Amino acid sequence: MSVEKQAEDVSNAQIMLSIGKLVGTVEAMNSSIAGIRADIQKLDQTSTDRLHRVEDNLSDKIKEQGESLHKRIDGLESNVNEKIKGLSSRVTDLENEDKKMIEKVAKLSAVGGGVGGALAAAAVEIIKRVS
Repeated sequence: MSVEKQAEDVSNAQIMLSIGKLVGTVEAMNSSIAGIRADIQKLDQTSTDRLHRVEDNLSDKIKEQGESLHKRIDGLESNVNEKIKGLSSRVTDLENEDKKMIEKVAKLSAVGGGVGGALAAAAVEIIKRVS
């Protein structure tokens, strides 16, 4: 019986040793997993911080570009408005000149018509007297 008892004790000792090794391995794996999780969280936080910096930088640049664009548009708008006002006054001046020309042509036509009528009447009178 002592051989069986020794075999049983060795067997129990081996089982306990194996269980101890297994528990140690599991604990080591848990600590490794915890370390990996911590590293992942650090990387995640670093990436998040970097993204926030990039977003803030891009937002600032977009805002600056928007302001610059608005200033340029306002400048162009005032320039275009000035040119339109200038063209409007030119058109008004040309319309007034056109009206004056029409009046002159009408007066000359009336005078020419009157002279033409007088010449026609004179020609008729001359023809009457000559005949």
